[in-house]
Amino acid sequence: MILHAVLTAALLAIVAQSWRRGPGIAAIVARHFGRETRAGLLRGLAAGTAVSYAVPAILALLLLGAGDAIVTMPAALRRAARSIGLPASADEIPYILACLVIGATLGILILAVRRLRGKRPIGLAYRSPLAAREPAERGGAALVALSAGVSEELFFRLALPLAAAPLLGGGLGGMAVATLAFALAHRHQGWLGILLTGVVGGWLAWLYLLTGALWLTVLLHVAIDLHALVLRPWISGAAVPVG
Repeated sequence: MILHAVLTAALLAIVAQSWRRGPGIAAIVARHFGRETRAGLLRGLAAGTAVSYAVPAILALLLLGAGDAIVTMPAALRRAARSIGLPASADEIPYILACLVIGATLGILILAVRRLRGKRPIGLAYRSPLAAREPAERGGAALVALSAGVSEELFFRLALPLAAAPLLGGGLGGMAVATLAFALAHRHQGWLGILLTGVVGGWLAWLYLLTGALWLTVLLHVAIDLHALVLRPWISGAAVPVG
């Protein structure tokens, strides 16, 4: 229990640093490795995200003796899924992927058609401050999407819930705290970004409990970020505000 408390506090402290004044861990790494251009800073931010979240998550899992949790859903989270009637079974994955592929394809077609007609894209006007503004930035933005999808899923859907579970009465409590922390970790996106991230985080947590497949939430997380940071700005041609 002491180990779980220490690890939970340490992981939450990593999230909390994004709320202090001054640059966080990811931004410091980004400035160290990234060049002066914004494209270089985006590539550095991808490395910084891995340092901030993937490395601590893997260390926490190893200390908990749960290194295999990356490929096998841990018992605490499997019990949490069953307590709310979710199977934690891969049987649903083909249907989920089929629906998402169809939905994503239709969404891309709608964006493309509206752009050809000179109309604004449908949806919220919000744009992530990390979205690519010009072709030279698309590679860096794609790396950010890949790094965030892998690193944040390891951290917020696995390591933090697993560490916090015994302290909060089980895996559901751990997952709830981790989902809240996931939303708050995106302070750089503003309050609307925090709200939207919280909704997406809750959906990803539900999918993980439904399927027991962390790779699926990683894949979807990367796809969502690629859409927001690269594909939507590219297809819509909309200007991305600084924020």
